[in-house]
Amino acid sequence: MGGSRGRTGAFRREPGSSPSLVFIHGAAESAGVYDRLLDAIPGFARYAINLPGRAGSDGPPLEAVASLADWLAEFVNTEIEGRYVLVGHSLGGAIALEHAISGSSERLAGLVLLSTGARLRVHPFILELHEQAAHSGGELPPLAPGLYEEGADPTLLAEANRYRALTPATTGASDWRAADTFDRILDLASVEVPALIVTGSDDTLTPPKYAEYMASHIVGSELHLLDGGRHMLIMERPSELAPLITRFVERL
Repeated sequence: MGGSRGRTGAFRREPGSSPSLVFIHGAAESAGVYDRLLDAIPGFARYAINLPGRAGSDGPPLEAVASLADWLAEFVNTEIEGRYVLVGHSLGGAIALEHAISGSSERLAGLVLLSTGARLRVHPFILELHEQAAHSGGELPPLAPGLYEEGADPTLLAEANRYRALTPATTGASDWRAADTFDRILDLASVEVPALIVTGSDDTLTPPKYAEYMASHIVGSELHLLDGGRHMLIMERPSELAPLITRFVERL
């Protein structure tokens, strides 16, 4: 546990060498989605954080990526010593990009952008479902189809649902609103650190063209498409992501 902007933030920490890796989850998720990936990357210090309003991190949730990036800046200033790399998935990738573009810290060494984009328009149906759940005081809607690969391991899906249960519906709705209003598509030239960009070839939520656009506009970036991968490759493809991330960070 640690403090950020006077709030308590919950996170998983694994000790290791510098630079530290800070993992930021996506909308309506929590840090547990990174458990398998953290376990597959030995050596470096690793932090998987819960964004405000879920799983032990104080609320209320924040409704803009810029506000979430401010919260992140306070977290790294409070908890992280030395250089660090931000690893962001989906909405977490937007937060990582915002942090880099705003020039929040000279200690930022690099970005790992997973299944994300410089602009994240959300389908109105997803927004409506989460708004309805928030207003009714119910639970988060079921997992959207297409997030996981065909024939996904039922044990993995049950694990994913347990992590989602740690996010209140009001927080999930705030996350999706933040994603929907995020747009840094004209500002990628401001990213001054190396970036590793990875997405699944079959990701329909943040399709490969998003990753390709970022790669063509961030100087010194590296792009990988995982064949057949879908949006939740951080849970389904940790054995492929881990060596990509490790090699990238070792070169920094």
